[in-house]
Amino acid sequence: MPHTLRPIEYFVELPAPQTQNVTIRMVVHNVVSAHLDLALPVWRTGRYAILNPAGTVHRVRAQKTSGATLAISKLNKTTWRVETEGSSEIEIRYSLYANSLADRTRHVDDSHAFLSGAAVFLYVPDHRDYPISIGIDAPPHWRLACGLDADADDPRSLVAPNYDVLIDSPIEIGDHESFSFDVEGIPHEVVIWGAPAVDVGKLTRDFTAIIQKEAELFGGLPYNRYVFIIHTGPGLGGGTEHLNSTVIQVPPAAFEEDTAYERLIGTVSHEMFHVWNVKRLRPAALARTDLTQENYTDLLWFCEGATAYYDELVLARCGLLQGDAYLQKLGELIHQVRRRPGSRVQSLSESSFDAWIKFNQPTSDDMNTTVSFYDSGAVATFLLDMEIRSRTLNRVSMDSVMREMVRLFPDSGSGYHTEDLVEVISTLAGTRFEDFFRRYINGIDPFPLEERSGIVGLQLALDSQELKAYSGLILQDHNSQTTIRYALSDGPAHMAGVLPGDEVVALNGRRYNAAQFAAHVELFMNPGDSAQLEVLRRGRQRSIEFALGSLPKGRWRLSRIPGATAAQREAYSDWLHQSWP
Repeated sequence: MPHTLRPIEYFVELPAPQTQNVTIRMVVHNVVSAHLDLALPVWRTGRYAILNPAGTVHRVRAQKTSGATLAISKLNKTTWRVETEGSSEIEIRYSLYANSLADRTRHVDDSHAFLSGAAVFLYVPDHRDYPISIGIDAPPHWRLACGLDADADDPRSLVAPNYDVLIDSPIEIGDHESFSFDVEGIPHEVVIWGAPAVDVGKLTRDFTAIIQKEAELFGGLPYNRYVFIIHTGPGLGGGTEHLNSTVIQVPPAAFEEDTAYERLIGTVSHEMFHVWNVKRLRPAALARTDLTQENYTDLLWFCEGATAYYDELVLARCGLLQGDAYLQKLGELIHQVRRRPGSRVQSLSESSFDAWIKFNQPTSDDMNTTVSFYDSGAVATFLLDMEIRSRTLNRVSMDSVMREMVRLFPDSGSGYHTEDLVEVISTLAGTRFEDFFRRYINGIDPFPLEERSGIVGLQLALDSQELKAYSGLILQDHNSQTTIRYALSDGPAHMAGVLPGDEVVALNGRRYNAAQFAAHVELFMNPGDSAQLEVLRRGRQRSIEFALGSLPKGRWRLSRIPGATAAQREAYSDWLHQSWP
């Protein structure tokens, strides 16, 4: 692209942030056509769902640089057309309501402005590769954090090589706490909005350990600077990966309680792993995304599931999670995956492809008909790791696969397909893996974890074979009502006609809340007992009777094999980076 092209300019104006409104002024140069089309993406990177943020855009206006108004019309839900009247430079101004914090798209109030580019900045489709500049007019005491570089002459002006980098570089400006540290000579900044007092020393040590361990796996850090943007508030959770930054949301307890803090550093590990897996190593469908519609891939189980497998494994490898604690967590994840009826219905490749209409569009039947490409993907990656180690006597592992995939499919390329992943694994292992993918990724065969875990000295088993009564119902309490959240298809209540949303009035003549109901069935009823359920449905009371089924009381647990061989103990240490106790 010629270096003479002038950047597309954006100016963010926050004259009254307390109203949660933002004004964007946009200047487009090098206009040569009779009309100029402008659009806003319908989704944002890292969340595979149609969000349609254009619904919060209002008062879109266009003019020449002389000030003369230009006609503008709406072509569809997310596209505007400006009649240029021969002008080569067009100024567009629009307003945006920014009150979407939990989906990590845009949020403004009197303490900060968080702007994720895909939900904020209009773009010119045929100018998508043009350079970008962003100027920000905000309260003078607010501080700016972003993965983009600042303009050399103005610390409140940012530059991006193109629109794709802009929308992969969220902006946080406001009244926040921050601190910095270096890893391998590369600066890292942590910005915390809404946080209570934090232990900077502890966060620095733990974040550094995670980054170093993942850099060790991949052979170095692929960026010049990295920014952690952390939002703190009640009910917040989750994270989104970006090119040189991440947005992580946590409740205040993350800085106050050990369990919540463990979830925080697990999210840090997950998002950092995405620096390689997703942000550099991309499926072909995500290498150059279409911003106007869904982008389908059958590889989200690898993008997110493999990352979910590694997030807590990395915590164990860098000493932030002890071996027994890690095995307990992995065993519990396996338990949850095995207990989900949807694992007998939907494959991981199907779950990945249908993320746009199923995973991110949840229904009350999800547990019965779908799997999570995060959770099941993580367990499948564990199985794949064990399978590779078993076939190669621990010479090759998932670590080898991740490194080779990043080497062969750099972010500058056109991405990879499932066939490429199969070929890389097969070549490294010296044995073919098509059948593995046919059965466990594209198919719904049960994962043979009991047979494969022994390579690293582990055994998987139920901790109790004793049976308990089972209804297949999961209840929830809300506004003094107890309702059915899920009626699992492997339980008797489902076939009896109990429906999600039914309000539970009584079980065998007595009223229970959600916790009491579960405890009563498990502790005081037996398989085969009659359950008389009184429910309210659409204002009418119904009586539904069924016989309770049965389910093992135990949970699936991973533990070390007593009397493991020297080879198993050595493989365990190679896998976990911890010595066999």
